[in-house]
Amino acid sequence: MITKDIFDVIEITSSYIPERMDRRRILSITHNSKYAAPMSLFVCKSGSQKDGHLYAGQAYEKGARVFLAEKKLDLPNDAAVLITPDTADALCKLAVYFYDNPSKDMKIIGVTGTKGKTTVALSVYSIASAQGIKIGYIGTNGVYFCSTVAETVNTTPDPLELQKYLRLMKNAGVEVVIIEVSSQALWQNRIYGIEFDTCAFTNLYEDHIGGIEHPTFEHYRNCKKMLFTNYNAKNIVVNIDSKDSNYMIDGVCCDNIVKVSANGDEQADIYAKNAMKIKNGIVPGVSFDCRVKTKSSDEPESIDDIFIPLPGMYSVENGLLIIAICRLLNIPQSDITKRLALSCVPGRFEVTVLKSCPDVLFVIDYAHNGASLSAVLNALKEYEPKRIICVFGSVGGRTFGRRRELGLVAAKDADVIIVTSDNPDSEDPMIIINEICEAIADSDKEVYKIPDRKEAIIKAISIAEKGDFVLLAGKGHESYQLIRGERIPFSEKEILMQADVSALQKA
Repeated sequence: MITKDIFDVIEITSSYIPERMDRRRILSITHNSKYAAPMSLFVCKSGSQKDGHLYAGQAYEKGARVFLAEKKLDLPNDAAVLITPDTADALCKLAVYFYDNPSKDMKIIGVTGTKGKTTVALSVYSIASAQGIKIGYIGTNGVYFCSTVAETVNTTPDPLELQKYLRLMKNAGVEVVIIEVSSQALWQNRIYGIEFDTCAFTNLYEDHIGGIEHPTFEHYRNCKKMLFTNYNAKNIVVNIDSKDSNYMIDGVCCDNIVKVSANGDEQADIYAKNAMKIKNGIVPGVSFDCRVKTKSSDEPESIDDIFIPLPGMYSVENGLLIIAICRLLNIPQSDITKRLALSCVPGRFEVTVLKSCPDVLFVIDYAHNGASLSAVLNALKEYEPKRIICVFGSVGGRTFGRRRELGLVAAKDADVIIVTSDNPDSEDPMIIINEICEAIADSDKEVYKIPDRKEAIIKAISIAEKGDFVLLAGKGHESYQLIRGERIPFSEKEILMQADVSALQKA
């Protein structure tokens, strides 16, 4: 790519280009001045918290000489500056062009919804991989393909990162990619240019509203719907048990809409029968039978005795969505059933049993809002634990409404509550903890305030008794805590393992 190619991709309203700079080769594009280099294009992206125009000078010092901006820049005369009305929108288009639109040569599956995206996407990834399908995953848990594992900052990465990974996957021979598509990504057009084969909807609850996120629930819902209206998917898979399912597919032009129902709605194409909770030792799960309508028969195909080692009706919903997507990939049902019985998604109802206290169930889950915490706690209650000890906090600097939600849910559904830090970032953890505890004030539950999350987990282990379930909520798969702008290494699984070793050594 050279400078003058930019004019063919986006709208340029004015420009200053020094002699010969129109043919300057561009080897990278960035909107972060830390990664600017002599052969890079620096895009002055205006974000919700930072204005990229303020960092143009730093990018110049790093060697960048081609700049895309929304206004004039105060730079030396050897810098080319191209003005466009919207640098964020331009970045989406340039990313697709720069990486040569890799999605057009792969089968792309998008999954959206409030809950279940990661479980559905990673389960499909696991099942397809076991079938020998060359598949990639991009989502909350990072990026997986072939032997590559990488972390991402957002559920759906920014357009440059997203297109880069799609190109790397294409070059590695990946044939199918499953992507968790967030409402923010749809709002910000991060998935511009991606051609979807299949799009799936899990459910919708009030979340990501307020602050720098969505202004209203209606805005949040409308952004989710864009995946089904704006990207011309050949197949749509939708959970009709969600009250917003009809809204998602209303007016959508798609030849193949596959409806699933965990509630046994026979209007669905794939629906569950005889769903029930089941325990394997102290590990909770669900089993159900499944009916699949096929074009080749008037009677639905029957698949019996499907087991998933995850609790709650939402696990049946997720299981049916997984079945529907895998069948669209032509994976035999017997193989889907076999792999579902081995389901394990890091940070999504991830079960740990410690040798030092084998009669206590520890669960790590990403539940970080009221709806998801309520779902996990109620799913656990169905298995009649002696007590549920819930360890949780909330993020700093945003989604302030979650704090009250989380507190109310914990006060209602947990027996012992340990309020701690999540990702406080620049906010004082005790302020967050106290705001959560305002919603717990009228509860008669046993409550602890412990800002250090490791200490909070150790406290939970120390008070756990035979038959208790201990839920570590909010962090899930994350391997860090965000504190004062820095990602500090932090793994709940490692803390549990270290505590187990220490307890065994003392014994």
